[in-house]
Amino acid sequence: MNVGRWSTQPVRLAVPPARLRPEASPGADAGFGPGPETEGLALRMRRNFVFHLHPAWVAERTLKPATTFGLGILTLTFSAALAATGALLMIYYVPSTREALASTQDIQYAVAYGSFVRAVHRWAAHGMVLAAFLHLLRVAFCGAYFRRKLNWVIGLHLFLFTLGLAFTGYLLPWDQRSFWAVSVSAALLDCVPWAGEWLKRLLLGGPEVGQPALVRFYALHVAILPGLMAGLVALHLWRIRKDGGLVRGRSEASGEAPVVPAWPHLVLREAILVLALLTLVCLAGTLVAAPLGGAPDVHNPSSPQKTPWYFLWLQEMVSYSAPIGAGVFPGVVLLALLLLPFLEREEDGVGRWFGPPGRRMAIGVSAAVALVSFILLELVFLQQGVASWLASGPAPVRDLLNPAAGMLVVALVVFAAAGRRARSARTACLAAGAVLLVAVIGFGVVGWCRGPMWVFFWPWEEWSLVP
Repeated sequence: MNVGRWSTQPVRLAVPPARLRPEASPGADAGFGPGPETEGLALRMRRNFVFHLHPAWVAERTLKPATTFGLGILTLTFSAALAATGALLMIYYVPSTREALASTQDIQYAVAYGSFVRAVHRWAAHGMVLAAFLHLLRVAFCGAYFRRKLNWVIGLHLFLFTLGLAFTGYLLPWDQRSFWAVSVSAALLDCVPWAGEWLKRLLLGGPEVGQPALVRFYALHVAILPGLMAGLVALHLWRIRKDGGLVRGRSEASGEAPVVPAWPHLVLREAILVLALLTLVCLAGTLVAAPLGGAPDVHNPSSPQKTPWYFLWLQEMVSYSAPIGAGVFPGVVLLALLLLPFLEREEDGVGRWFGPPGRRMAIGVSAAVALVSFILLELVFLQQGVASWLASGPAPVRDLLNPAAGMLVVALVVFAAAGRRARSARTACLAAGAVLLVAVIGFGVVGWCRGPMWVFFWPWEEWSLVP
């Protein structure tokens, strides 16, 4: 093979990577590649920062879009766009309750290209939350956390920090919508058992949203959270590189799966994806302006009062039961995600969507059962009579009889049934995860349909005054 011109044909390793010693091939990288032919490529990869993020050789299936959908690259690209546009916005923004809205209006209407930069920043922020969420799901449903517990925990923290970045940035325009959205979100902390009031005062610097809250949100948004995330992202990427790239199944770990050079196959595909995403974000920033309302009126709440879209599922559940919606349900979700790589250690189906083909049916059935259960629960509890009866009943009854508690019960039943039938801890965890995912998305959709006084309206219905 000519080192200067790399073949596009996949190469099958003659021996398992674990048995290839670095000293046997001066240019071998983590055991990939057919011996000394990798020397020039490995050297080139090590001398370039971008190439250094990848092994010299990667599994051929890495090039397939459905393997990862490029969600990690998308999330990283969104974060880079946010850093660049955020630095430009900081030049004109003033973190003061008297000048925050005025400075934002200057950016929007007076500064050259200010509206474009602000729109790109806003839509990239929404895109990063969605991409990070999907990336987390991809890793979970592919079992890609196998033998990578530390990196899974790091990634989970990165997702939580991403939500924190989006939430702290939501307040900075200091208009009517952002003020009341953050006020409602902060009020949800009052429902968190034991530590809710302390967390609220720590976040806001007082009992309500004001100047201390704006300064704290600004510091978190532009310095504290980005600094923490930069360190964790570096550690996250280093661990991925240290572990040999994407998680590999048995056939790939044994050297039976075909491999291809990371350059140009993988690197060029990632470059095209980055350019395409940046083009779409810039196009969105050009065509759709970021919303900006009037000055906040602390005596006249916006109607309806809603949290940002990524917290609507929590607000919807709290409307049924504060302990379940703000404490039990999110606590179960976070604890399950944190313990997932420690609860199951099966190697079968690692790196494949939903595990081995024979067990995917259990996850699909679980998702269908969850969807039907959610629809039935919502149809029952949206009835005016049922809602009135629960509102007048004792608190324990409201906490036990509501859609959020019902979906937790469904998740528990599905976990036990799927695990027993498939005799697989991974299938049980993924089946229960599918139920919780349906619940989170469902509650978010229902919360989005809420109107004044938190009354449910179908999307095609007009809001009416409700006594």
